[in-house]
Amino acid sequence: MQKRILIVDDDLSICNSFSMLLRLEGYEVDGTIDSEEAAMLINKHQYNACFFDYCTKGPNGLDFAKIMRNTNPQCAVFIISGMQGIDVLCAKQMEAGLLTGIFRKPFDIAEVLQNLTVVLA
Repeated sequence: MQKRILIVDDDLSICNSFSMLLRLEGYEVDGTIDSEEAAMLINKHQYNACFFDYCTKGPNGLDFAKIMRNTNPQCAVFIISGMQGIDVLCAKQMEAGLLTGIFRKPFDIAEVLQNLTVVLA
């Protein structure tokens, strides 16, 4: 069965290119720039992994991570962000198990794919 991934990033070019790359790797991908659509998708589908931009309009990436953990606790949850200090900002959430990992933009797609392979095995 194909693994399903959700990407929520308010930068359309990042959302589209990241989605396309993951589809080329064989994943089923839903990508959105809209926070309302993201909430609807989280409630509609079971995801194996998700990537939430930390800074989005409306709920931020940690808000979406909490929603995902409540609806789908087995999902691997990653934050993506270009913010300086995002690792420190999200350290407690990593320790608490809310987040699986953090990728700083611009991220290395090979590193993302390696992490996905490990957590989705």
